[in-house]
Amino acid sequence: MEKIYNAIMSFTGWMWTMPLLVLLIGGGLVITVACDFVQIKHFGFMLRKCIGGAKKGNTEEGKISGWSAMIATLANTIGTGNIVGVGSAIAIGGPGAVFWMWIIGFVAMALKYAEALLGVATRFKDENGNWKGGANIYLSQLWKPLGIIWGLCCVFTMPIACGVHTGAIVDSAKTFQIPGIVATVVFTVIVIFVILGGMGALVKVTDKLVPTMAVVYVLSGLLVIGLNIQNLVPALVSIFTNAFTGTAATGGFAGAALSVAIKNGCARGVYSNDGGNGSASILHAQADIDEPVEQGMYGIFEVFACTMVICTFTALVVLCTGAWTSGDPGSVLAINAFGTIGPVGHFIAAISLMLFAASSALSMATSSGILARDMFGKIMQYIIQVLVVVGCFVGGTVGVDVALPWVDVSNMFLILCNVGGTMFLVGKLRTLTLDYFKSGKDKLI
Repeated sequence: MEKIYNAIMSFTGWMWTMPLLVLLIGGGLVITVACDFVQIKHFGFMLRKCIGGAKKGNTEEGKISGWSAMIATLANTIGTGNIVGVGSAIAIGGPGAVFWMWIIGFVAMALKYAEALLGVATRFKDENGNWKGGANIYLSQLWKPLGIIWGLCCVFTMPIACGVHTGAIVDSAKTFQIPGIVATVVFTVIVIFVILGGMGALVKVTDKLVPTMAVVYVLSGLLVIGLNIQNLVPALVSIFTNAFTGTAATGGFAGAALSVAIKNGCARGVYSNDGGNGSASILHAQADIDEPVEQGMYGIFEVFACTMVICTFTALVVLCTGAWTSGDPGSVLAINAFGTIGPVGHFIAAISLMLFAASSALSMATSSGILARDMFGKIMQYIIQVLVVVGCFVGGTVGVDVALPWVDVSNMFLILCNVGGTMFLVGKLRTLTLDYFKSGKDKLI
């Protein structure tokens, strides 16, 4: 079993070093050019639409607004990847990994735009009036087996990912002397209640939780960076210089080759924003919105908030405090970095990690149920939801470091299917995008 495990991880490591890097960056750039650099030229419209959308978060009873669908998806992306993922990337790949995380973030804006747009543009209602949409739908319209393969991978990936997030919650709870089994059971019960409440219950939680926790975390990060302001410029310089050279051993840091920086920066970047794996399309397709391009703007905002803002603050805190040279594992690196300003910093980081992880697990638990129901019916929905609950319990038991590598494996298959398939839908993306902005509809918002 150990040989099989090592072989799988070696192959996955190789895939993340070059083939997936080419597919993600290349695919994101193709969409960027085809859609007339939408994440750059229409960045102001994106901010106006998304930030202003907070005022339009409520809609008719039983329907989900575009804003709420985006926040629910953002709950998925703002998770352990923003704290544990960034810490792991730096702990293994050095400061240069942050640069590659930014590169993935830029192209992921285009990828998420495509996922949200196609999720709305290709959806349809079932006999019960529920929206059926997501990568499984738009990939199936391209080639049915591709949509099925993606759907199967996604359905069985989410219980593993929920386990990772639960493991992160338990690790943080232990810093408050809360027994791991207690934290595991409590959170598993919370997941069960949200699953029973469905999409409506999820957005009631995420609409309030996600914006609040993001603001608190960023403000706390600003405080830590401000107290170590003399290290800010050297930290930024190290990100760019080590991005193309690797990082020599220093302090408790063992050193990292360039390939390690690239692999960990890209893998953790995707883990932080889910760009390219197609999972965001499931929740975006549930939005009560008429224009696919407008929902696509929400997709761009997700990556901007998740990777370009929150992940960057985590990275700068870790680098400015010098915590990355301690030799501590990535799972606790960011928490320890915040802890350099005292118990308050440690408390904020640990609570933020718990809330980020909780929101992600809750969002994934809901997404997996929607996808399973759309593909296989109610019975499979219940089976997958049971697996999610089991995954949460197991993840809380084995810890995040054991489960995290398997997320890279599953993301690898999802990206191959989703980005590869989306390349054949670029013409549709371009037409919808150019027609929308030529019509001047963006000026009406």
